[in-house]
Amino acid sequence: MRDTRPTAPTAPSRRRYRRGDESGAALVEFALVIGLFMLVLYGLISYGMIMATKQRVTNAASEAARSAVGEANDADAITVATARVNSLLSGSAGKYTPVVTTEPCAGVIPPSPPTSCVKVKITWDWKNHPVVPPAPLLSGLTPDNIISEAQVQYK
Repeated sequence: MRDTRPTAPTAPSRRRYRRGDESGAALVEFALVIGLFMLVLYGLISYGMIMATKQRVTNAASEAARSAVGEANDADAITVATARVNSLLSGSAGKYTPVVTTEPCAGVIPPSPPTSCVKVKITWDWKNHPVVPPAPLLSGLTPDNIISEAQVQYK
């Protein structure tokens, strides 16, 4: 006589994976690719901010040199140009260093009457004051300083 009573439940059987089962493969591939994608995206943003800062510094140097046009003497030209740099780059104190000098204009033919040029050089300390924080793998690819110069004949 056979026993037809239900038997006690046994331990759940483990799911057996077939050799061709690819469930979860997309998630693994996404995990491998997302890191590289984020690094490239951050590199593009970082490079864009470097270029925007370079453009801002170049514009400030050009505007400062042009603002000195018409000044009567070297001291006034230097004062006006320095003030213009500081007004254009306001809010960024300590991140840049302006150097404004006056000198005889080179390459002016004929050189009489003597002409004077104002030269504005701005150095932005990108290494210590980046606009965006550097990524660990991209820190060696960013510049230490962003330098821009402009020279204008002012008298």
